[in-house]
Amino acid sequence: MPTAAVVRTAPPPATRITDSPVVAILQAPTENPFAVASDVPAANPPKLNFAESIVPATEYVSARVDAAGKPMGLKPQRDPIPSLAGEAQKSLARWTFEPARRGSETVETWASLRLDLQVQIDAPRSVQASLVPVTPTTPIPRPLAWPSDEVWLETRKGAPPPGGVSIEAVDSPPLPKKTPWSADSYKGPFSAKFWIKVRANGSVEKAIPLEASDPILLGYLRRAMSGWTFRPAQAHGTPIDSWNELSLSGQVTYKVELKQIASLRRSLAGS
Repeated sequence: MPTAAVVRTAPPPATRITDSPVVAILQAPTENPFAVASDVPAANPPKLNFAESIVPATEYVSARVDAAGKPMGLKPQRDPIPSLAGEAQKSLARWTFEPARRGSETVETWASLRLDLQVQIDAPRSVQASLVPVTPTTPIPRPLAWPSDEVWLETRKGAPPPGGVSIEAVDSPPLPKKTPWSADSYKGPFSAKFWIKVRANGSVEKAIPLEASDPILLGYLRRAMSGWTFRPAQAHGTPIDSWNELSLSGQVTYKVELKQIASLRRSLAGS
């Protein structure tokens, strides 16, 4: 199995999933602002079309590496594919490192690793879709937060975990040497839920994520929705804009390649 390249670069600009603006619905108003009165609710397209897609993704992991370069503990920090978390953990536990150095000595520290992945998402199969109109009595949900890498990194300002020298205090961070990777494929169920605004012409104007079995699917599903034409809701015989809760489930296959590994000079501990 090819070994991924190891670099020490700063995180690149976000080029993978760029979330569209999210409507602020974190606090419930006295009345549901998304509900409209309709005589006929919106309905799903006759067919939901999906396509194969190759997308980049980034995983962040903290690894406690002793002065001999042996990993002593792992803390997943941000995982775009939780369905492969078990295999990823098994792979990381087998990695070996050049230990961190402070002056002329090797030291123990918590390495901050950025794993750059390339993910092929095959078109989902056996997809079930449910579209339910939002009504004045529908509880207002909390959106699923999955910001860009840059925004997420800005939230990681907590104290570093105990054990060894702080990563900010070493002269050179631990660098992976042997990096076997078995988290390279997934075939199994997926699920996702969105609040979507269906326009009077049947197109989707907004898609607010509420749940996703794997965050890697958020951008993929949003792009798929951009090509769907729903039957719009109607009031007095006229098509109208409407908010609806869209639930999707089915079977999906990923192929995952570990392209590059970066050892960062900062802690990934949360606040």
